[in-house]
Amino acid sequence: GSTTGIGEAIARRCVAEGAQVLVHGRDQKRGEQVVESLGSAAALHVDDVEDPESAPRLVEAALAAFGKIDGLVNNAAWVVRSTLELTHAEFFDRVMRINARAPLLLIQAAIEHLKKTEGSIVNIGSINAYTGEARQLDYSMSKAALMTMSRNLANVYAQNRVRVTHF
Repeated sequence: GSTTGIGEAIARRCVAEGAQVLVHGRDQKRGEQVVESLGSAAALHVDDVEDPESAPRLVEAALAAFGKIDGLVNNAAWVVRSTLELTHAEFFDRVMRINARAPLLLIQAAIEHLKKTEGSIVNIGSINAYTGEARQLDYSMSKAALMTMSRNLANVYAQNRVRVTHF
């Protein structure tokens, strides 16, 4: 997600540093506003990462707009409150679909392109992955999964000169 908050700030910084970015989110109007403010270095793709078919569509949109992929920032997340007493299976599954599965599927869809460009993957985590939070059980667990995936993939794809980091 890059139409609000941290994701928008990342997109703005990347453009300021000379990158071209595919702005992504679920809100067409907000996405158009961000892209308009970023100028010709940005393109928009509206999609919902909860849909497992969104990953290849996002990759294709980036390729159509810019011809290659040098980097992938997995920032979209559902930041929600939950506790052991209040969570339930469907809620937990939705948090994991958005915060852990979607980044995995995006990496799968982009990895061959990132190998060609010796690109980078940046997964945006949370301190909650390490420390937890009394009222963010599901969110904290999803961010821990994302951090573990980052470390695993960093080891695997270093040989392809693809950097995988998490913040």
